[in-house]
Amino acid sequence: MARVTTRPDPFREGHVELTTGPVPLHYQVYRHLRDALAAGRLRPGDRLPGERELCDFYGCSLVTVRRALDELARERRLVRERGRGTFVTEPPLDRNLALLGSFTEEMRARGLDPSTRVLAATREPAPRAIADALRLPEGADTYLLERLRLVGGNPLLLEEVHLSADRFPGLLDFDLANESLYELLSQRYGVRLEHAQETIEPIALPTRAAELLDQRRGRPALLVELVAFDQDDDPVEHCRSVVRGDRARYHVRARGARAELLVLPNAEFTTH
Repeated sequence: MARVTTRPDPFREGHVELTTGPVPLHYQVYRHLRDALAAGRLRPGDRLPGERELCDFYGCSLVTVRRALDELARERRLVRERGRGTFVTEPPLDRNLALLGSFTEEMRARGLDPSTRVLAATREPAPRAIADALRLPEGADTYLLERLRLVGGNPLLLEEVHLSADRFPGLLDFDLANESLYELLSQRYGVRLEHAQETIEPIALPTRAAELLDQRRGRPALLVELVAFDQDDDPVEHCRSVVRGDRARYHVRARGARAELLVLPNAEFTTH
C-alpha cells in the first residue's frame, strides 16, 4: 500500500470541538474519523497524525483517542503499525456465501475494477482429494488453473481451480484472464452452476502466497475451499482460494434447522 505522508484534509481545519453530554467523547472522535473515511477525505494509505497530535486536535485525552482508533482498527478501517504510525486501509470486501457467481461480475456490480492474472493453466492427473471432490477416478485428467485475483490493481486472493478435462475439452484455449469461467461453462458447454459447498478456515500465509498477495509471510488469511455443482447435482469445479485476511469478509444468512455449524477443537468465536 502506498504511504501518503502529507497531512490529510480532515486535520487541516485546526481543531474539532467535542461536546459534553450523553455522547461519549471517544465516540465523537470515532464518528469524526468514520465520516472522513466515508466521504473520502481520508483515503487508503493516508497516515494519521500521531496520538499526541490527535489529542491536541480534538482537545481530549490520550485514552479517548486510543479508544476511537482501536474501534476503527477492529472494523479494519485503520491499521496501527508499531514504530510507523496509524494508516488508513482499504475497506474489507463483503462476499455473500449464499450467492454463487462470477468474481469479476460481482466486483463490477459494486463499481470496482477487478482483474485476473493467470499464473498457470495446465493439465494434470487429479490428486486423490480433488478426484474425490469431483467424483472422478484418481489420476483422471483435469485442468489446473491458478489465478491471482485483483481489485483496483491490488491483489485480493489466490485461487487454484480444478475441472474435468474430459468434460470441458478445449477450455484452456480461451482467454481465462479476461473471460468469466462460469460464463464459458454456461455458454460454451451448457453447464449451469446451481449450488456449492464451501468451507472456510483461518490460516497463516505461506511464503509463496504471501509474495503474490503482497503480504508478509505468516499474516492472517482465509482458506476457502469450494465445490460447485451443476443443474444435475454433479460436481463441476473444485476451487481452493487463499484470501487476504485484511481485505475480505464473508457473511451468510441461515434459517432454522438448515443452518449447520462445525465446531473444531480449540476453536474460538466472537460475536458482534
